[in-house]
Formats: sequence, C-alpha cells, structure tokens
Amino acid sequence: MTKKAFTIILSLILLLPVAIYFTVWDYYAINIPKWDDHALKNFIAEYAQAGGWKEKILALFRQHNEHRIALTRLFAWIDYAIFGHLNYRHLMTAGNILLLAAIPLFYDLLKKNKKPLFALVPIPFLWMTLAFWENMYWGMSAVQNFGVVTLVLWTLYLVINPKVLPFTIAILLSVVTVLTSGNGLMVLPLGAGLLFLAGNRKRFALWTIISIAEIFCYFYWYKQPDYNPESKASLLQLVKGYMAFLGSFAECIPVLNHIKVCIFLGVILFLVAISIGSTTLFRIIKNKHSNKFERTTDLFCLGAILFILGTAAIVVHGRAGFGFDVLIASKVKIYSVLLLIIAYIYVVVPIRGSFLSPYITAIIALAVTFNVFSYHYHLVDAYNLRKQMVTAQFNWTFTDKSLKYPADTSFAANIMEKTPVIYDKWLPLISVADRQNYAGSSRGMVDLYDKTTITSDTASIKVSNTTFTSQRLQDSGVYVLLSSDKCYYIFPALRTRNTSRKQLFLKQYYFAPGFYADIPFSEMDKGSYKVALIRQQGEETGILFKEQRVTVKESHKKEVKVNW
Repeated sequence: MTKKAFTIILSLILLLPVAIYFTVWDYYAINIPKWDDHALKNFIAEYAQAGGWKEKILALFRQHNEHRIALTRLFAWIDYAIFGHLNYRHLMTAGNILLLAAIPLFYDLLKKNKKPLFALVPIPFLWMTLAFWENMYWGMSAVQNFGVVTLVLWTLYLVINPKVLPFTIAILLSVVTVLTSGNGLMVLPLGAGLLFLAGNRKRFALWTIISIAEIFCYFYWYKQPDYNPESKASLLQLVKGYMAFLGSFAECIPVLNHIKVCIFLGVILFLVAISIGSTTLFRIIKNKHSNKFERTTDLFCLGAILFILGTAAIVVHGRAGFGFDVLIASKVKIYSVLLLIIAYIYVVVPIRGSFLSPYITAIIALAVTFNVFSYHYHLVDAYNLRKQMVTAQFNWTFTDKSLKYPADTSFAANIMEKTPVIYDKWLPLISVADRQNYAGSSRGMVDLYDKTTITSDTASIKVSNTTFTSQRLQDSGVYVLLSSDKCYYIFPALRTRNTSRKQLFLKQYYFAPGFYADIPFSEMDKGSYKVALIRQQGEETGILFKEQRVTVKESHKKEVKVNW
C-alpha cells in the first residue's frame, strides 16, 4: 500500500467517530430551550432594545450564575442577527464544533513530536462520544462547557510558543476563555506559571499584568450566588467524589457497580496525573530535553493536568451539596476523558521504534471499545432528555384547554424560531380523547393501560410499567397526559437501560422492559386530573383515558433563585 493511500484510509478512520457523533446529535437535537437557556431570550431582547453601547456591553457581560457567558451570548446574538430568530440547535452546533476544534491541537502536538498520523486515531474515538450527551443537546451548556475546555487547551498551547503571533493569539484567547465559563479563569495563573517555568520573564510580566486586569474586570460588580446547597459531605466522601469525577468516563463500562468503577479508575488516573505532573516539572526545572518541542510538550501536559485537577477540586467543592451523581454527570465527563488523552499523549510521545505501532493499535482497540460502550449506554439518556424537553415545552406553552398557540406578537415572544414538534399532531387527538376517552390508534392501548400502575402520594404521581418492550427511538414511546377542568399537562414516561449485555450489544435492545414516571405536584396546579397514556409508535399515535383519577391538593411550584 502506498503512503498516500494509507493516509487517505487513516483520514477516513479519523472522520468516522466525528460522522457518527454528529449523526447521532442530529437525530436527537431539538430546538427547545433547557433551563437557563431561556435567559438567552431575555438577553437578545435586552441587547436589541438597548439605548446605547454601554447598555449593550452590560447586557453582553452581565453575570450568569457564577459565570460570565459573553461567548454564548455573542453566538446567540449572531444567530439571531443572521436568521432573524434564535435557534438552540445552532447554539448546540457551535458548541459541538468547539469540542471538535481541540483535535487539530492534538494533531499538531503529535506531528511536531514526529509521530505518524496513525498516533492521532485513538483521540477522536475518545473525544467524540455520547458520554457528553447533556452538553451535546443543551445550547448554552454546549458552548460554555465544551468551549472553555477547548479554549483553555489552545491558550496554554499557544502561550508557550516562542513566536510572537501565537503568544498574541493566546492573550486574545485568554480573554475569550474567561468570558466563556468561570473555570476559564484558571487559564490566567496556569499561563503565568508555564511562562515562568519556560524562563521567559518579559512575557511572564506582560501576561501577569493582563491577567490582573482580566480578573479585576471579571469580579467588578460580581455577586457570589447564594443558591448552591451547603455540602455536608465528610472529607472521605469528598475524596471519593473527587476520584469519581476523575474516573467518570468509566460509567459506561458494562459492570454492575458503576460508581465503584469510576472511583477505582479515578484513583488510578489521579496517580497517573501526579506522576506525569511531577515528572514533567522535574524535567522542566532541570531542562532535561533533547529538543525544544519536548519542553513545549511537557509544559502543555503539565498545564492541562493542573487545569483538570483544579477544575475537579472546584466542582467537587461547589457541587457536592447536590449529591454524588452530579460529580459523574455527563456535563463534567469531558475532564475525565481529557485526562485519558493527556496520559496517552504523554506516554506515546517518547516511544520509538517497532513498539510504537503495536502500542497505538492496542490503544485504538480500547478507544473504539469505549466509543461503542458510550453510545450503547448513553443512548437512553439522549432519548429521555428529548422527551423531557418536548413535554416541558408543551406544558409552558398551553395554559388552557383550547390548545391554541398563544397569539403573542411581542418582540420577546417571537425571538425563538418556531420548530415543529411531535405534540403538534397530538393537539386535535387530545381534545377528542378527553371527550370520548380514546383517540387515534387504539390497538393494544387497553392492554398497555391495564398493565400500568398509576398511584399518588402527598407529593407526586407515580407511573410504573414492567412489560412495555418497544425499542423504537427518538419521539416514540409512552407519555402521561393529565386533564383537569382548566388545562392539560404531558409528562414523559422514561425508560431504563437494558442490563443484558447480550441483548444490548448483539440485538441492539437499548431499553429494559417497562417505563416509569415520577411527576411532582410542584410541576402542576392543584385540582382533580384524569390520567391518560399517549403511545407514539413510529407515525401512529394512540391516546386512552380510563377511570383513573388523581387529586393534587396542594401545589408548591418551585421558585429557583437566579441572578439573570
């Protein structure tokens, strides 16, 4: 095989995980705001109606939670200015492209260390996976959480470049990084530390002055949010949480106890990180490098590891009060995977001779395995999230039983682009079912309802079924419809993962039999509700009410404290 043909084949292999990633993203992504995505509509209204440049600057840089999210707001405004509406899929696209933008950095790093293109192959299989599903499908989170990681990596990589232009770009990127997410501030002391170790005193002094100015601007008019619950975790629990954070990539490994695996591999990665950090620091101080780029590689790896370990400490300290699951959540898995990649780069760079190819081949096999595990494990999360977002939009859109879209012609009400959703086809069927107890395709609906248990207590409605076996994806599945004298609510019936490895990997049975829903009273007004099940099966929709009723005596709707 010629060198050119081999390069083409490797390029196609490198594109494979990228193509799979964006194909899966496109299948589940939907133009619906999630949680504080709604704040971007307020921003666009404020920015568009601002009286002058000072008001526009204030709107762009205003604090959001503990962050400055100017980059996300800028992308939102550009989208609105170009298309006339804000589309959250476009924001997700921008965030996912920012994630992808880290791969050229790894390519350049390996190339300048005289590694073949083959050495890059494991990285996209680790980097582009469904393990990051929550960031993938959440407009603001995609830009913020993917963007800050990529921007920090590029800033650290360029700041230690001996040429003037890359250093200048690094200064500009540091500003963008700080205005992307709160932990982007870490790039300032890390950049200063790397410049100090590199022995460039003039650049160190300049970077320090600029960093002080950026920190002052960031914390000017800053107010510490007071809505994070106080952590009552013990020191041992915090240590376990820290290790689980570092090993959170391993959640998708098909074992019974995912938490223990995350903690165990987190401990290993922590020890690897300490080993890499101490070794690189020793070599940098002693100047034990055979060429200049080896020193650059050590500086970059040291900076990246300190960024990961520092972010882990910030997240565990600040979020432990929300519970252990938050520390291995999809939003933060990127740091665990990044630590894997840095460890791989650190080990592969010194390898020479005939051992290089077998080593990379073994790592590729592990990376592909992780990629497959990730898609099989987290597909259920993407499926459930889409249903949650669709039904949440239904509930805040329709406030009475007419099921008519609000005729609001105000500027603020028309900022978001209107996108067809699955419940558009349900609207005429819901009214019919409310009158005559059923509508649409009735085949199997009675049996489905009879095998579903619906109960309520003082705080929520609980729905449970253990026999439903459909493996249809996207919008298919079961939804719970509640009807009172005043309005309708729809909530998703969620699915759980299939724990049978044979069925999961050989038959592609992603879902375990059954479904469940736990609907808090805080999500609805008080009243007496009839309960129906909506079953969407491909293009067929069936809705069935029976005699089941639930009563919501009190509704304590949650008011979340925000600073935006």
